[in-house]
Amino acid sequence: MYKLLKEIYRKLIPNKFHYIIEPYLRAIIYYLIYRGDTIQCNICLSKSKKFIPISFINSKDKICPKCGSLSRSRALSFYIFKYFQNINHNILEFSPHRSLHDLFKSKFPNYISSDYENQFYAQKKYDITNIDVSDNSYHLIICFHVLEHILDDGKAIKELNRILKKNGALIIQVPLKTGKTYEDFKITTKADRLKAFGQEDHVRIYGKKSLEEKLKAFQFNVEIINISKGISEVEKKLYGISDKEIIFQCIK
Repeated sequence: MYKLLKEIYRKLIPNKFHYIIEPYLRAIIYYLIYRGDTIQCNICLSKSKKFIPISFINSKDKICPKCGSLSRSRALSFYIFKYFQNINHNILEFSPHRSLHDLFKSKFPNYISSDYENQFYAQKKYDITNIDVSDNSYHLIICFHVLEHILDDGKAIKELNRILKKNGALIIQVPLKTGKTYEDFKITTKADRLKAFGQEDHVRIYGKKSLEEKLKAFQFNVEIINISKGISEVEKKLYGISDKEIIFQCIK
C-alpha cells in the first residue's frame, strides 16, 4: 500500500515541490496517526506507535513514519557514526535518502550528496560513470542501491576508485541474489525488468561473490559485512533494523 501511494504521489507532485512539502506532509501524517512511544528512529529520533511496512510482500523492511527512513538507512547511520568519526573527512554520498542527507550534512561539514536523476534531495548532479571531481578527493564514498541502476557498472566502479583517496573507504549496498550476478541488456521494458531484476528501473541483480570479484578487479580490498550484527537485538527491535543489512566495504 505504501509503495502504491508513493508512486501515485510522485506522479502527481513535481520534484521541486516534493522536496519542499515532504517534511511537512510526513509531520502531519505522523502527528495524526503514528505518534507514540513504542519504537524510535535513530536518524530523526522521533518516537512512534510503529514503523510502516514498505509493502504487503516485504513486511520486514519498515519505514519511519516521521522521516521516511528505511532499515538500511538506520543501519548505515549506526555504522557510519561507529566507524567513521572524523567529522572533517570529505564524504560523498550518491542518491541519499532525505533523512540521511540531512543528518550527515549536519554532522559532517565536508559532506556532499549527488543524484543524477533528480529523484533524491542532493547538492550535485554527478554522472557516476564520469564524475566531475579531481582524483583522490574523498575519504569516504557511500553508494547505496545505485549500481543496480547503472548499465556500465564497471565504468562507475572505476570512477569511484579514481576519486577515492588512498586508504579511503567505499561503502556499497545492492540487492542480492544467490548464485552469480544476472544481467541481460536485451531486457528493456519496465515489466520485463521488474520480473527479471525485481524493480522496473534495475538492469541487473547481483550475486554476492560476483560483485566481490568485480570490485577486487578494480584494485579494492573488499570486506563483506552484515552491519546488523554490530547492533544488539534490543536496538534492532527498537529502531526497526532488519537482521541482514549486507554491505561491501571497499578500501583503496
